[in-house]
Amino acid sequence: MEQVPKETETIAVKRTVRITKKLLDAKGTFGTATAWWTNEAVEILGLGVIVLLNLYLVLPFFKVSIPETSYSGPIIPFVAKIFSIFGINFSDSVHVVALVSFLLFPLSMYVFVRLLTDRKMSAFLAVLIASLPFFPFAKTRIVSGFLSQDTPHVVTLTLIPLAVYGLLAFIKEGGIRNLVLSAFVGALVSLSSPFSFTTFLMFSAIGCFSEMLLGQGRLKFMRFLIVLIFAAGLNSFWYNPAFFNWMITGPMGEEIRLTLGRLIPMSMFVAPILGVFGFLLFDRKPSLQPMFLAVFFTIAFALVVIAGGGFMPSHPTRYTSEFGMSLALLLGLGVLRLSEYLRLQKKTISSLILLGTFALVGIGIIVGRPQIESYTSVLGIFSEVNRGEIWEARDKFSGLSSLVGYVITFVTACTLTLLAVRSKQQIKS
Repeated sequence: MEQVPKETETIAVKRTVRITKKLLDAKGTFGTATAWWTNEAVEILGLGVIVLLNLYLVLPFFKVSIPETSYSGPIIPFVAKIFSIFGINFSDSVHVVALVSFLLFPLSMYVFVRLLTDRKMSAFLAVLIASLPFFPFAKTRIVSGFLSQDTPHVVTLTLIPLAVYGLLAFIKEGGIRNLVLSAFVGALVSLSSPFSFTTFLMFSAIGCFSEMLLGQGRLKFMRFLIVLIFAAGLNSFWYNPAFFNWMITGPMGEEIRLTLGRLIPMSMFVAPILGVFGFLLFDRKPSLQPMFLAVFFTIAFALVVIAGGGFMPSHPTRYTSEFGMSLALLLGLGVLRLSEYLRLQKKTISSLILLGTFALVGIGIIVGRPQIESYTSVLGIFSEVNRGEIWEARDKFSGLSSLVGYVITFVTACTLTLLAVRSKQQIKS
């Protein structure tokens, strides 16, 4: 009687085993060739060039005065006062803070885009476009920060990308480190400029929506609320409940209510369309999340600016800088996507598009600086700490209201510390 071989002894199975073994033995010799721009040395060199280009743009403002600025929060005056240790007066310290934050903004945005997309090329493109000395890009930030009284807002633009990334990381992965990062940096933004915290909320809400489209929507929304609760708790010593309620319902909230009054009717028609559009195109597609965020960031801030009355940074809405950041991200991703699509057709054309884009943006930064430099003749003068209307109003909410705020901040900080300690103990065990 003929013996039937077992399944594991058939010729096909044996051949598969031999081929698998040969592939595993040869795996070490395959080695993928990485592009020359992906190594760390080139990345650091590229970032250095971008910082130098931004230094070139802001160089005319090193030896001139910026207009007198009022402050609604304590962070920027506190940082400026630190420089007094080195014998620098307060007015010059504010100038230094503004200059340093402008130079750090490209690095902050690069980290955000790099971690969001996991692509260095898209991060470089976005940051270079954001550095163009034209509206609504770098010129907007310079005009707002050095030629008007919006320095606190422009300074906090350096913190917002880090705060948004920390929030997205916590929504996606959880983890005490991401929670502390997003809550702490979000609180710093709020304590520097209440207006900037509003823009942080807009970025965060859109980011949360993008994560909810990828699944586990209820869990991610709860994590989003947790970040906001801890961020609010950390700055409650300043924005205590009574003071915060006055800001929203009192005369200081008139501008916000006016913008919302224009925006809400527009949103009733636009929001459902955008929601369906986002769901159909981006639902459960992680690879498209960066493009989703870029598109919706740009649309959201464009709508707010239009509702406010215009794109000029002198307008009270002041959302033009955030619109420029969003548009730079969208253009950077768009150029990279286009080059990758053309690479399938013809690699030479793809490379020419990337090189041409970098060359044009670089030339634009150098050629466009005279437009900014011509503004230096209209600058104002410095003064000591000028408390804005919000700061002055906050001083009236002392006593029990202030005590409640300090208690909330203390409890929030203790809770975060306790969570961090327990997390480390669990990791060690």
